[in-house]
Amino acid sequence: MLENKELAGHLDSLLQRLSVSTHRQKNHFAEVIGISRQQFDVLCIIYEKGLITMGELCKDISSACSTATDLADKLERAGYVERLREKKDRRVVRLNILPKGEKLVKSVIEQRSEKLGAVLEAFDEEEKMKTISFLETLTDRLERQQ
Repeated sequence: MLENKELAGHLDSLLQRLSVSTHRQKNHFAEVIGISRQQFDVLCIIYEKGLITMGELCKDISSACSTATDLADKLERAGYVERLREKKDRRVVRLNILPKGEKLVKSVIEQRSEKLGAVLEAFDEEEKMKTISFLETLTDRLERQQ
């Protein structure tokens, strides 16, 4: 049996491999769509969170406001998002995903789910449930530490 430190190191390595695989997949989908992976990431964030301010977007993508603005500009020109100004405070600008952007994200989620579903077919029901339970618990605990 591995000690906690060794187990943590091995788990970290596996999570890094999973992250690289996910990024490659996102890059592929973004390339097929004709946008950058960063633009796709922004679309996904807005899809998941709903209306989001530019400041919140900067934090979520860990980027400078100028970079977030450039990404938003490109997505807006492509018809994927729109900027909405707050009525009470016109300085506050929120990004809203448009139906075209929503359709795109849903399509990619569906394609990714199909690929993952094909991989999961090799697992029995108990393995699937234990794995999902472990990943949910791990994710929750890691998020609480941040």
